[in-house]
Amino acid sequence: MHNVEIEASDSIELLADFGNISPRRTQSENQRFRRASLLVAAIISVAKHDISGATVDRICAQAGASRGLLGHYFDSKEDLLLSALSYWFQQALAIKQGIARHPDWSAREKLRKISHASFEPPLYDWHIAAAWQAFTNASRYNTAYAEPIRTAGRDTQALVAPLFDEVAKDLGTRVDAKSAATGLYILDDGLWNSLATGKDGLTPEMACNHCDAYINGCLSNAIGSDA
Repeated sequence: MHNVEIEASDSIELLADFGNISPRRTQSENQRFRRASLLVAAIISVAKHDISGATVDRICAQAGASRGLLGHYFDSKEDLLLSALSYWFQQALAIKQGIARHPDWSAREKLRKISHASFEPPLYDWHIAAAWQAFTNASRYNTAYAEPIRTAGRDTQALVAPLFDEVAKDLGTRVDAKSAATGLYILDDGLWNSLATGKDGLTPEMACNHCDAYINGCLSNAIGSDA
């Protein structure tokens, strides 16, 4: 895991560490833990059984929770699944924001580490990749899933674009930072789909290398355009 501090205000539980979290002692902390357990269970259930197969019974069994507890925190299965999708995006953005705030890394290092974070724990494991694939497929016919996916794309690109600008300034040149950030997000998305399906024999390490090549290519082209 990256050595990145996540501010308390981010209020994020990391999926990869969730199994090691003990219920908190205060009532509010216990409630947060129980709600998070259902969100994690929803992601795992979608990964194992797809959207349609992630039934309330399966999610409750995965979380070790009752239907009554699920109904206490969420209005419906759909509400839970949408919340789980947003929950994962919040984690991803919080970690990447932590990288962008790091005082000791250059803008170029931040770009690399932000892209790599998508393919390393805690943001990447088999369950998350499979669930992402299921939600992406479902977003084609269910606009409710499409909106948090679009929001995540906008937020990530807004985080990355200024870093491309900063690197270009350090190099004494210019780059179309918005286009570069959009391209990196699209590449990230495509690599996730390849990892989730296993069709290309892609590994997380290979995905990181592809991102590095893209970043270097954008900056090399920027240098050339000002030469």
